[in-house]
Amino acid sequence: MISVENIYISPVKSLSLLETDVVHVGANGIVEDRRLYLIDENGAVLTQRKIGALVRIQARYKADAEELTLVIPGVSPGDPDRKALTGRIRLGDSVVTTMWGRQVKGRIVEGDWSQALTEFCGQPVRLAQSEMPGECYDEYPVSLLSQASLDFLGKQFGDPHTFESKRFRPNFLLGGCEPHQEDDWIGEVIRLGPDLVIQVIARDPRCDITTHNPETGDRDIDTLRLILSYRPNARAPFFGVYGVVVRPGAVSVGDQVVTPFME
Repeated sequence: MISVENIYISPVKSLSLLETDVVHVGANGIVEDRRLYLIDENGAVLTQRKIGALVRIQARYKADAEELTLVIPGVSPGDPDRKALTGRIRLGDSVVTTMWGRQVKGRIVEGDWSQALTEFCGQPVRLAQSEMPGECYDEYPVSLLSQASLDFLGKQFGDPHTFESKRFRPNFLLGGCEPHQEDDWIGEVIRLGPDLVIQVIARDPRCDITTHNPETGDRDIDTLRLILSYRPNARAPFFGVYGVVVRPGAVSVGDQVVTPFME
């Protein structure tokens, strides 16, 4: 039986992943996922592609209370000097940011957040919130990956336990699959849990972030070359799949995945 093994969200795009036991997935994805984002002094979105250490910052977000907590470590790993900022989100100036070819409208989050992030990154950084939930995804709002695919990638590397799922930042990690079985679902409708129905749209083209250690942000393994070594493709190293929401619903760890799903 295929089931949901782990659920991950990142309340602030490109910061540390948060494991959770249950999420509600709306029409545009998980409300708490990628709800906020960072921009640089030129107004461009700032991610781990530019500053790998962003993954060391932990974020928690309560959508109902509009409350955010950021735990920002010292500049060096192991540095005990860290800042924990918690407060309600207050919005200021409007901004428009390009994300994967889309123009995302948002507003700057006022308060001490941006200054603390600037100090950590060593360059001007502003924290922003999109006007609508679910607008800060990359290509599509839901991402899926199987543990079997991770294990198979590890075997290519010589150690099936090398690759943590957080390195690939899926929303849903699935158990009970064959390696890369998720590729077979492209174009199909599947159900996660009792209510959530999604259509699997495309394979996930992987980027440089997957070459970074998911705890430190340091580059450590050339995952892109490794994927291409056994899955050659002229366009990109594909690993995992993307989907769009057909019918919203709640999903919990342990829920069954039905594929293909037919009403």
